Amino acid sequence: MNLYSTDHSPFTARVRMAAYAKGIALNCVEPPEGPGSDAYKRISPLGMVPVLELPDGSALPESEVIVEYLEDTHPLPPLRPAGAADRARARLLARIADLHLAEPLRELFEDAKNQGLETHSFTRNIPRIRNALALIERYLGEGGYAVGARMTTADCALVPLLFFVARCAPLFTRFDGSTPFGDLPRLERYWRAVADDPHAACILDELEQSQRRRAIERARDGANRIR
Repeated sequence: MNLYSTDHSPFTARVRMAAYAKGIALNCVEPPEGPGSDAYKRISPLGMVPVLELPDGSALPESEVIVEYLEDTHPLPPLRPAGAADRARARLLARIADLHLAEPLRELFEDAKNQGLETHSFTRNIPRIRNALALIERYLGEGGYAVGARMTTADCALVPLLFFVARCAPLFTRFDGSTPFGDLPRLERYWRAVADDPHAACILDELEQSQRRRAIERARDGANRIR
């Protein structure tokens, strides 16, 4: 199956992490002419990544929906917890990450990249990120993973976004001298522990490599503009 994706998107990383954990081979391809293009919107009207091309040729968007589809079509090994309460908590953690953490993170990085970081970006987004992290802390388990003692769909949602939280640690320090996980001991323990999982480690390495490539590309573009 083709997965229309970009290497730096935390949402495509979420799908890849689930696929790695389940042993599913996905063919990752760039959106034709880029996300948001007319060519790509003919594949998926939302114009966003990721999109999974199904065996019948139809296109399935939205990372959460794609992960659930993979779980339904490839139930072993399971990424859903066994009990109803734990399944609900896994969904809740993923929803908190999607609805409360992803957007302020995106805004903070976009402001840093395009405009430089002005006071309003810090004061608007860092408290929102901190609030989302506190919510995640509240519902995390203690088994080394988000829920229980094995990887679940919650980890697939959390790990890529927490990668970007960790990368913005200098911005927290610059804002008020804090660190993202400093006053959240359960979340900090989780972040250290989950990085030892081979599938999470693979995703973290891929995201790190993508950030390095993008930094090189930005430096090259800047040098070309100066010339």
